[in-house]
Amino acid sequence: MVLGGESRRNALFTELLHSIHVRSSVFARPELRSPWGFTLEDEEPAFHIVTRGRCWLTLDGPGGAVELAEGDFAVLPRGGTHTLRDTPSTRPVRLDRSLKDRLRDPDGVFRAGGDGVATVLVCGNFRFDGASSDVLIRVLPPVIHVKRKGSRLAAWLAATMRHVQSGLDAGAPAADAVVARIADILFIQAVATYLESNALTAETGWLGALRDREIGAAIELLHEHPERPWTVESLARALGLSRSAFAARFMQFVGEPPLGYLTRVRLAAAAARLRSGDEKVSAIASSLGYESVSGFNKAFKQRFGATPGAYRGRSCTRTGAEDNNADGAAWYARGDESRHRKGATP
Repeated sequence: MVLGGESRRNALFTELLHSIHVRSSVFARPELRSPWGFTLEDEEPAFHIVTRGRCWLTLDGPGGAVELAEGDFAVLPRGGTHTLRDTPSTRPVRLDRSLKDRLRDPDGVFRAGGDGVATVLVCGNFRFDGASSDVLIRVLPPVIHVKRKGSRLAAWLAATMRHVQSGLDAGAPAADAVVARIADILFIQAVATYLESNALTAETGWLGALRDREIGAAIELLHEHPERPWTVESLARALGLSRSAFAARFMQFVGEPPLGYLTRVRLAAAAARLRSGDEKVSAIASSLGYESVSGFNKAFKQRFGATPGAYRGRSCTRTGAEDNNADGAAWYARGDESRHRKGATP
């Protein structure tokens, strides 16, 4: 039975949030004095939190510049090339491996830029389990900006950042692991805030689709009953639409055909069950509408690069703190030789 609009949204939001599985997070703590600017190329999903000062974030492509004030945080669910700088007019420097490989200061802070006003950040990468992000990344915008002022998370974020900062300042052995876990929560909060804030106003994309009576109902059917042998024709009939009209509207809102979306839903559900239990692969395949285990194995491996059995084994042995101190922790480095050069200078 198709739920009402609000109930439908809440159920799908809950499912989406439960699907988030962050494998690891890598942090850096830059202290940058104006003028400064960096372009980070081909980054993994990333976040930036401003603990002091302010800066500008610009994505490579459409979206414009976003001003981040003290206490704000920004999440880039798809990563990609983006620029951070003190002002929109500062010319950025490409952050290449020579900068990443430099040693940080004894206090654990990376310092760069000139002699002007300081901006202090906590930055890092999210590394998602491929399955958990498969549907999620398509739902989210290129950047989610959560503002400290006026946000329902204001008090929580302030308290969280005090805890992060005190742990990092103290240099506690477990600080990186603690901050890594907090990053997971920050990401989920950012996603939840985005969904709640745009649920009633989105005109396009997945959220816009949920607001559409027929396409929203179709999405619910695919999530509620992924095991059914859906075709474009059967979905259209269930909604009282012609095949062509339904297919066109679904593609317009969601950005992919209905059966492509169904495949993503099925495999994301399969991955979650493989991670969380010891259910037989054959039972998972059958319950999600696959006629054969070999067909399911082929689809799963094509999407995630591993068979269901290998994926389950990898998930069982993986630790949450994996890679927290990897090379990506050295995002920003000191550049004394160019400290006084004008125009952006690491």
